[in-house]
Formats: sequence, structure tokens, C-alpha cells
Amino acid sequence: MNKLCSVATNANESAIGTLDQKDARMPKPIHVLFVGPLDFGSMVHDALLCGPNSRLSIAPDYRELWVIPKQESIQVVVLHSTLSSFELDDATRFIRQRWPHTRILVIRSSEGSLDDALYDDRVAPTVEPEVLLTTIERLTGRWREWRSRDVEL
Repeated sequence: MNKLCSVATNANESAIGTLDQKDARMPKPIHVLFVGPLDFGSMVHDALLCGPNSRLSIAPDYRELWVIPKQESIQVVVLHSTLSSFELDDATRFIRQRWPHTRILVIRSSEGSLDDALYDDRVAPTVEPEVLLTTIERLTGRWREWRSRDVEL
């Protein structure tokens, strides 16, 4: 009888070990924060549906950045062109201060008066979902990781 319990315990431990190994291979979700009107948040949502696991938060107004906890792990902030130059400048400076490792992607057709050092990349408002997804993945370093997992599988 003891041998049966021992076998069952070892089997359960090895099953749990296998589950842990699968979890270790799965990349953490990309947390993307979109700042802009809800109507335009769907373009980011649609782009993220085509990629690896991700989490999307939406702040309809740039002032809502101040209520997001500093401990929140955000990999990419997407700022929409509907924000004024002042709002873009203020938001990017705040993001750089609060989350220094977070990448900033601006959706805007022209550079305007925003300093290049305040954001990491810029795409046009008419960007295709695949291009937006690739840009987000590149900014987070996930593009190669996700593509190489597809090749392995």
C-alpha cells in the first residue's frame, strides 16, 4: 500500500513539475497602456489580438496617468494624436519619470514640437494593425522571441 501512495505522490509531483516548465516558457503578457479617446483605443486592441498574450489598459485622458500606481508594470504606452502638444509633452515627461523602462509610442502624423528624446517611436494614425503590433513587439523586445517560438513549435 505504501508503494502505491509513493507512486501517486511522485506522479503528482512530476505532473506539477511539467506544468511549471510550461509556465516558465510562456512569456509574461505585454502590458500596453493606451492614452487617448476610447474610440481610438480599438485600433490598439485590434492590433494586440493578432499577437502574443497581452493586456491593454486605456486612459481616456492623459491626466489619468497620475492615478496609475507606480508599481504597475507597463511595457509600452501608446499616446494618440488627439492629445495636444502640451499634453503629449507633459505625459511623456511624466511616464519617463514614473516608469523609466517603459517604451513610448506616439501615434501622430507629424513630429510637431515634441522632442524626439521623449518618445521611442512614432507611427501614423492610419497605421495597419500588423505594423502597429510589430512596432509594439519591437519596442518590448518580444518580436524575435515570439517569432522564434513559432519556429520551434
